[in-house]
Amino acid sequence: MKALLLVILASVFVCPAYAEIAEHNYKVKKDDWTYTYRHREGTWHTEVGKKVGPIAVMYRHADLIDAKENRIKFTHNIYKSKHFKLDHRIEYRHFDTKESHWRYRFILSAKRKIADNVWLWAKIQPRISLKDEKVFDARDQFGVQYRNGKLKISPFVERGATEDYKHKQIVYGTHVEYDI
Repeated sequence: MKALLLVILASVFVCPAYAEIAEHNYKVKKDDWTYTYRHREGTWHTEVGKKVGPIAVMYRHADLIDAKENRIKFTHNIYKSKHFKLDHRIEYRHFDTKESHWRYRFILSAKRKIADNVWLWAKIQPRISLKDEKVFDARDQFGVQYRNGKLKISPFVERGATEDYKHKQIVYGTHVEYDI
């Protein structure tokens, strides 16, 4: 229990001191539908999506610092076990002021229960943007999730990376999810 408290305290109080950017995500789910709002240091986006057979289809509208984006994404599960999950996603990113392009990513997720209603989790997400030049980046996250009924709250730390997994930035954030 002491280790659990230490991890939670570090997530909530220590990690933001090292973060360069803050991000907060709010998600509501009902049956096969998902609605999301994200705010990240001067940018925001909203999403709506539905699970269609084995594929989650999402539409996103984003107001970014230097552009507006409309994105369609298709996510499919490749493998799932008790503690691990592997998904892949293809998405088309249409911008009003810069090059529109396709992007492909793998999403490797791991989750482990550490106490009643508390899980440690991680996501490794390498991505390749298919522009005039192929561009690699990654958004890898580690966090703690607390569940109470239909509510999930997850503080997390994200390591952003560029080509060759070189460090780009540290993001501190939260995921808040509610099932209706």
